[in-house]
Amino acid sequence: MAYYLLHRNQPSAKRLLTNVSRLSRYTPTNAVGDSDVLLRWGALDENDPAKGTIVNAKEAVQRISSRVQMAKFLRRIGVRVASKTTKSGEATTFSRQYRIPIFDMKAIACFRSDSGANWPQARISRVHASFQEISVSEDKQTRLAVLLATRTLHALGLDFGMVSVGVGPKGMLHVMDVTATPVLEGRMLDVFKDAMSSFVEREEQLKQNSPSNVTLGTDLEVMLRNAQGKMVLASNYFTRKGRVGCDDRSVNFDGKRLPLMELRPAPDNSPNGLLINLRATMREATSRINRQMVEWRAGSMPFRPYCTGGHIHFSGIPFTSRFVKALDNYLGLPLMAVEDRKSANLRRPKYGFLGDIRHKEYGGFEYRTPASFICSRVVTTAAFHLAHFLALNYRDLPLPDIYVQSTQLAFYEGQVGVLRPFILRNIETVRLHSAYSQYREYIEPFFVMIEQGRTWDESRDVRAEWNVPSGRAQRKPGATKTRRARVTGS
Repeated sequence: MAYYLLHRNQPSAKRLLTNVSRLSRYTPTNAVGDSDVLLRWGALDENDPAKGTIVNAKEAVQRISSRVQMAKFLRRIGVRVASKTTKSGEATTFSRQYRIPIFDMKAIACFRSDSGANWPQARISRVHASFQEISVSEDKQTRLAVLLATRTLHALGLDFGMVSVGVGPKGMLHVMDVTATPVLEGRMLDVFKDAMSSFVEREEQLKQNSPSNVTLGTDLEVMLRNAQGKMVLASNYFTRKGRVGCDDRSVNFDGKRLPLMELRPAPDNSPNGLLINLRATMREATSRINRQMVEWRAGSMPFRPYCTGGHIHFSGIPFTSRFVKALDNYLGLPLMAVEDRKSANLRRPKYGFLGDIRHKEYGGFEYRTPASFICSRVVTTAAFHLAHFLALNYRDLPLPDIYVQSTQLAFYEGQVGVLRPFILRNIETVRLHSAYSQYREYIEPFFVMIEQGRTWDESRDVRAEWNVPSGRAQRKPGATKTRRARVTGS
């Protein structure tokens, strides 16, 4: 297994070759095999090899060659990017700046400068001495800057680079620039050297011992609706914590009236085990909602402006940019194909963007791109099994570049017709994999649903879809009547 660095004699690339022992310089005469890895350091004319794993593909690096074009694209998919001037025509200034190097879709350091700065004319590729290294979780603003940087790099299809983020008026975070070839000196050289060395070590381990076991979890958001069609607060029945709880989003940001119920079943190392745990959690939830006429609604947006998501948790396997790209291709796109078109377009791109992930305290991570697929039992069953299949087999699958502008815009604008050829091709790729026979009976109805152009029904009570009976409380003789469920505004 060889690791090649494709570069054009940049000093930073030479330093990497000196400091990462397994790296070799790539030349067109190298015969790159399926198990080899090529890392591209910047824009070069050489095409990517036909085989092997490519880290920072040529097309992805080309997307950042023009800052103007890059900014236009990122803004169209919901990423806030700084302009040269404000709306009033004044020069854009930043009260604080971040430089966030990222490798394999994880921030490997964070540097901050609290000195004010104007919009930079030149491209940003260096961390100057005025910047101080801080923890990637230093405070809320830093965490948000890291999330913005990670989303930006992934949206461009890059696997590593450095994203510069500025704090503008009113504390708003803006992307200032992106580079795939940061200057590696001092601490920056150390963090990239360590990241690449760890990457090589992990790849070697995965080659020898591929993961054979993965733990799946989920949290699925649901909203409540009374007989008059009004939204019922989940906080009428649940607290924030527990297997059944409330999402933190509140009405008018008051922190008290919480509309979204979350189902958080116990994780399991099999998709069917997770389904059993989900049904148990649903029964627990319905037993605590003491009015029969309160329905459960899911999908993308049961009530405006509240979006609902279906998050899948993974642990027991390494987190990699390659796995997230596989999830986008083979899980995110197929699930998008069966969403209700109208509500899905309201949800994205603010929620459910490609590569939407969060790292968790227990060491795993959650994939947050899909809407709340619990509105369909067929789709939920397939989603869990497809997630399990991908976790164990994603390294065998090709990764089509879906991060080109036309494809991403089609995803965020709900143009399923444009994406259909990509989705059908990916379905056939999964079907042809030798491990698919173990999952066929659970995933195939979902694939047929996509091929027939059907979508899930968000107007159906989730409990009826899952044959979960109402948990209407039985009053004891002489007991007072249960008060009517409050609706927002009451």
